Amino acid sequence: MIITNTEHNDFTQFVRILARGRNASRDMSQAEAKHAMELLLAGKALPEQLGAFFMLMRVKEESPEELAGFAQACTPLWQDLKADIIWPSYAGKRRQPLWYLLAMQLIKDAGYSILIHGSHSHTVDRQYSADLCPDFDIQIATSHQGAESILNQQQIAYLPCDILHPEFQTWLMTKHTLGLRSPMNTLLRLIAPENCSGVQSVFHPNYGKTHQAACDLIGKEALIMKGEGGEFEINPERTTQCIFTHRDEVEKVAGIQSHFEGKNTQPNKQALTDLWRNENDEYGLHATLRTAAVVLMLKDKALSFELALSKANDLWRKRDLSLFS
Repeated sequence: MIITNTEHNDFTQFVRILARGRNASRDMSQAEAKHAMELLLAGKALPEQLGAFFMLMRVKEESPEELAGFAQACTPLWQDLKADIIWPSYAGKRRQPLWYLLAMQLIKDAGYSILIHGSHSHTVDRQYSADLCPDFDIQIATSHQGAESILNQQQIAYLPCDILHPEFQTWLMTKHTLGLRSPMNTLLRLIAPENCSGVQSVFHPNYGKTHQAACDLIGKEALIMKGEGGEFEINPERTTQCIFTHRDEVEKVAGIQSHFEGKNTQPNKQALTDLWRNENDEYGLHATLRTAAVVLMLKDKALSFELALSKANDLWRKRDLSLFS
């Protein structure tokens, strides 16, 4: 059916819910949000409605119920994909190398499979996971079946978000056309196949509680924190609050020191390979080991941070130095 702008359609009701003025507007229920996202995924909204919806959501900010409904609508997109850890990577980095790529290798060496999903470069002066995956033995899948095959063979794979849904990359780009982040920036960090653990990085700590509440509503096991530059990576120069949805208390991972002299100040592949071979970057080493440690805690509920960090150090000492050559 061709949608025209000469009459109401099914999506009109959801724009109206958000835009009826200061006193009459309200949040959507979880069921309403699920239905709204299902319509968007099915292409049953006009471009004007999509833009209005995204802007209205940005003005009021997403509620946990809305995020939970959106995420539920996206669950079928995964088809049969499964992994021990779902790792969204959408922010890109501009101030530090992508140390989390080394942490992923340690987690894989610990026996866990990792499915990364992310976007193509969409912000200038940033380096994205997809830019470096070929250099770090991470294959980029071109289909769900391809991702499943790569995971079975190598325990780690990267799935572009436009393979999950062809409009996801386009919707992310509305950040530039509208001048505002959209619900997609939050949602894509939350979605995961059923019964799969996920890591989630937020730009602002306040979003952590919203993510946590949404995970509780959909029963998702996750680790949520404010990562370096928006990516899921511990910054060893500050204390990081790690929210585990399956633990009663927030884990506070203390920083090592307030400033590391001589640290890298921009992304570069060589810094990653040099650290892997030579341990020549103190900041990078702590970022790598601490990031790996908290993910190990996500998968093994019995681990304290100290025990997880010890395990990460053991994995580091046993790493294959011939990789990434």
